[in-house]
Amino acid sequence: MSIKLENVTKIYQAGEVETVALKNVDLEILEGEVVVLLGPSGSGKSTMLNVCSGLDNPTSGTITIDNEVISEMNSKQLTKFRRDNLGFIFQQYNLLQTLSVKENVEVGSEVSNDPFMVEEIIEQVGLTPNIDKYPFQLSGGEQQRVSIARAVVKKPKIMFCDEPTGALDEENAKEILGVIQKLNETYNTTVVLITHNPSISVMADRIVKLNSGEVVEVIINKDKKDAKEIVWG
Repeated sequence: MSIKLENVTKIYQAGEVETVALKNVDLEILEGEVVVLLGPSGSGKSTMLNVCSGLDNPTSGTITIDNEVISEMNSKQLTKFRRDNLGFIFQQYNLLQTLSVKENVEVGSEVSNDPFMVEEIIEQVGLTPNIDKYPFQLSGGEQQRVSIARAVVKKPKIMFCDEPTGALDEENAKEILGVIQKLNETYNTTVVLITHNPSISVMADRIVKLNSGEVVEVIINKDKKDAKEIVWG
């Protein structure tokens, strides 16, 4: 699926104070691309991800995913659209502590009309030996892989990743990015990944730089690298 933003603005109101989080953004993300949204804290990355995915509504402008204008949908329509088409990976794993790896991933499959096989996705993220373990028995990197499997098993057409490696060390972070890259290559899933770490951008097809709520630069990456080649910095 592709995403198109046309003249998108997002303003947050707190009493009499207005904060412009996005300002007149025009951007198109193509089907099957890995796009990294890069910028410092407060640049608008999270707001961009939230409005692109229908977690939040823009104040003005139009957001279209394929032929669906999600910026005109109501809450019920957005919930169904996200369930049927989108996956989310967050910095926090949000696993259910009383469920095993397999059971946590099954939670994702149960909200999909056409999920992947649970065991297949657990194998894809390298967790088959841990399939019956509980979150407290896993490392941080392994827990993040469970959250990825739970997001992927529903067969999303777009995967939104919000600082997915923020809580991980370099070795685990590269592993997680490798899993995301493999899923993009295997299933042609569009990936939108936000980060403040410029090193991660080498695995993207395009890098979108944001500052003060505006897109300041879009870079086509002609030398796309494997996640394991990322030089951490």
